[in-house]
Amino acid sequence: MRATTAAERTGLRAQRLAPPLLMTKLHPPPGREQTVPRDRLVERLRAGPGTKLTVVAAPAGYGKTTLLGTWREAEETRQSVAWVTLDERDNDPVVLWSYALEALRRVCPTLEARVSTEAVGAARNLDLVLPQLVNELTAVGEAALILDDFHLLSSGPARESIAWFIEHAPATFQLVLGTRNEPGLPLASLRAHGALLELRADELGFTPSEADGLLNDRLGLGLERQDVDRLVERTEGWPAGLYLAALSLQGTEDRHLLASRFGGGNRHVVDFLVDEVLEAHEPSMQALMLRSSVLDRMCGRLCDALLEQEGSADQLAALSRTNLFLVPLDDHGEWYRFHHLFAQLLRVELEHREPGTAAVLHRRAYVWHREHGEVDEAIRHALAAGAFAEAREAIIGSWLLMASAGRHATVLAWLDGFPPELSCADPQVLLMKAWMRSLAGDREKAASALAALDSLGWRDGEPLPDGSSSLEASLATLRACFPWGDVGSAYTSALQATALQKRKSPARSRATWARGMASYYRGDPEGADRWFDETVRTGRPAGRWLVTASGLAYRSVIAGERGELQEQRALADVAAGVARENGLEEICGEMHVAVGSALAAEGRAEAALPHLQRGVEVLRSVRQPLELAMALIRYAAALRATRRRGAATAAIAEAKAAIETCPDPGALVDWLRALERRPRAHRRYSDLSERELVVLRMLKGPLSERDIGRELYLSYNTIHSHTKSIYRKLGVSSRKQAVQRALSLGVL
Repeated sequence: MRATTAAERTGLRAQRLAPPLLMTKLHPPPGREQTVPRDRLVERLRAGPGTKLTVVAAPAGYGKTTLLGTWREAEETRQSVAWVTLDERDNDPVVLWSYALEALRRVCPTLEARVSTEAVGAARNLDLVLPQLVNELTAVGEAALILDDFHLLSSGPARESIAWFIEHAPATFQLVLGTRNEPGLPLASLRAHGALLELRADELGFTPSEADGLLNDRLGLGLERQDVDRLVERTEGWPAGLYLAALSLQGTEDRHLLASRFGGGNRHVVDFLVDEVLEAHEPSMQALMLRSSVLDRMCGRLCDALLEQEGSADQLAALSRTNLFLVPLDDHGEWYRFHHLFAQLLRVELEHREPGTAAVLHRRAYVWHREHGEVDEAIRHALAAGAFAEAREAIIGSWLLMASAGRHATVLAWLDGFPPELSCADPQVLLMKAWMRSLAGDREKAASALAALDSLGWRDGEPLPDGSSSLEASLATLRACFPWGDVGSAYTSALQATALQKRKSPARSRATWARGMASYYRGDPEGADRWFDETVRTGRPAGRWLVTASGLAYRSVIAGERGELQEQRALADVAAGVARENGLEEICGEMHVAVGSALAAEGRAEAALPHLQRGVEVLRSVRQPLELAMALIRYAAALRATRRRGAATAAIAEAKAAIETCPDPGALVDWLRALERRPRAHRRYSDLSERELVVLRMLKGPLSERDIGRELYLSYNTIHSHTKSIYRKLGVSSRKQAVQRALSLGVL
């Protein structure tokens, strides 16, 4: 098997599917001249031994982000502190941990060696990445990770992964959350064990002394202490309210009178937004603030496109110097965002002043992000604009690449952004949902999307979003690729798919892969090998790296079953290379099974175990019982070979459970029975060494003893000595008798 050249490897790396990270999310807020030192809170945040989680929870405007930024600066001399500002896209656990790992790598360089953003970006099952991260953090020493705006994570896989991480993180690691509401994590247990540190709104409110520092020392208002006390009382110490009050006080001569009349709680403070904050600026600056409020983050060029003007960068820089509600996102003064509460208020005022303008602005933002290659943000703005045709077009152009990178949650969030009445009437959206739900292992919702598609039909001339030759071909390929344990049905669908998918169709390699899978689990390895060979030949030049890596892996397994150990190892190595160079190591579980099987066939069962275990873990997440049972059977065999009988029994039990869920398990039943027969033979012939077992397997094939020696890099005399020992231990006198005896006893 030819090795890839340096040029090819460069091309493969260019094909990496993980979208670029927004580095602005990894920047903590810079210090501001108006910031008031809050030493009492910084001291409260100094966690004692055993604190695993710190929660800073309060409504908007309580200075959580500023406080955490100050604490981070104070802690940097003692420990490494990473920062991530979360947004709704981080509900995709792959995206969440891509940012978290990149942030940690920046402050903990020793994580660079084995934990990469590329690997996480392709993760299908984050449980494979988080244990590795936990293990590496034990060697880092004191470290912390701040996740700001944690309230933007809804309940689901992302929060579940955070809960797992908190439970397993080393004692030297501290997770710090800034959130507007309860984080939905097991706080009671952490609290009971003294592992939780909490700061709430009652502690975050400004004291009279801190308010005096803001209003008089920082902003120079010259207020009497009684006026400061009154403002603290009226705003209940709400920092944002005090700042809004300060903005209004700056524009009046009789500050004592205004301070005495200022009241009514936080709602009254918000009412000052229009009269005192917006109206304090020129009309052009007001327009910039109102119209850019539709953006999650902004820069001068983007705002120019949004407002159809020039000079927005200078306006943003000027606004940043005078308005604490505009937060810089980098050290270069290029990217900003509004304080979340302030942005919400601006959007309300925008709709009040210019009804319907928000949709126009979102459409302009969509165009700008699309032209700059920022697909995710472009799609989000298109959906917000109600430009569903444009959103659908953008999704069609990127969903397969995103799916191959394991970002199912992101694509499904896009698709769920369509109104129900539209998505239920759009066959393209329904077909993409069916594929994505299947890839995510959600059988019921995939079936629901297919049922809706069946009742709806397909419009004449409508292109297929997956590149299939026809709707019939696409559905046949989908059903063949995701059989949910039904080998007979998979084979029938695969026959149809390979007949319907044209030779030059982009979906052809998926159809041939499904045909190979169905053939293999029917017990036809030779037929399967031919279809997998076609998959590799067509998939590689088309850039279909997932089916290419999987096809190579299955060809390796089949070569091993034929006793072709050298071919088995070569194919497994190429499969691993394709997966590694394209960020598919945490998606392609069968690749890990192939590598482990090749090692086991060489008599290196101990070395095979971690690869087989990893393959099992990945395939569990796919929720396809055929592949999982196959991996478990091979894993159990390696466990037995290393005398781990308890673990082998557990793996066999899980394989049985998986097979029992299959409507038609095909050859899996026979494979499992063969494995269950082996312990008796192994006990009887336990004196066969691992090397002798390898030679015995190769005696089953056509190679001579001299050729076997070349395959195993051993001398002819060594192989001949092993062969004589095998004959003696099995009680036979010829090669043919040895193979027959080993087969009858289940040794082979």
